[in-house]
Amino acid sequence: MAETDAPPPPRNRRGTAAVVMAALSLVLSLLACGAAGYVVGKDGFDPLPLQSAPQPATGSQVEAVAHVTLPPGTVLLSAVYSNGLETRLSAKFRLPRAALAAFVTAAQFSAAPTPGLRAIDKQHDVGGGNLWDPETAKTVSGIEEETPTGDGTYRRVMFGLDDPDSVTVYLHASRN
Repeated sequence: MAETDAPPPPRNRRGTAAVVMAALSLVLSLLACGAAGYVVGKDGFDPLPLQSAPQPATGSQVEAVAHVTLPPGTVLLSAVYSNGLETRLSAKFRLPRAALAAFVTAAQFSAAPTPGLRAIDKQHDVGGGNLWDPETAKTVSGIEEETPTGDGTYRRVMFGLDDPDSVTVYLHASRN
């Protein structure tokens, strides 16, 4: 028999089956990942949440997170915080006009209040509630700290000065 007349080598059926199974596995994996991405994007479901949903905050939480002391007579109107990779807090409260200087001094802000400075706006509302309305204040003063507190907390505060007897305070604090 001549060399060219030799029968072809036998086919490796195990190798072919392995390639087919690997390709099928890849296709199924891609479909599963695509479906998971659709669910996460569509429903807002996050399988590995890095930030908590906004939650109501107490006065003591406002004091602890924002490094402030709420003076006697303070009325907490709304306060919300979110924790995770970043701690964020927004609070709106009313305090007696006579307590404003003591509040600013006790908080040890790294900047003095600036008349007319609107340091707070809608984007600083952590909870997205309907009580956050800094744009309604006509006469304001604000503090926008550029230096964080000792633990890395950045604070912004706006004082609504429209009422002669009280001050509406909008406060935002964040820490990475």
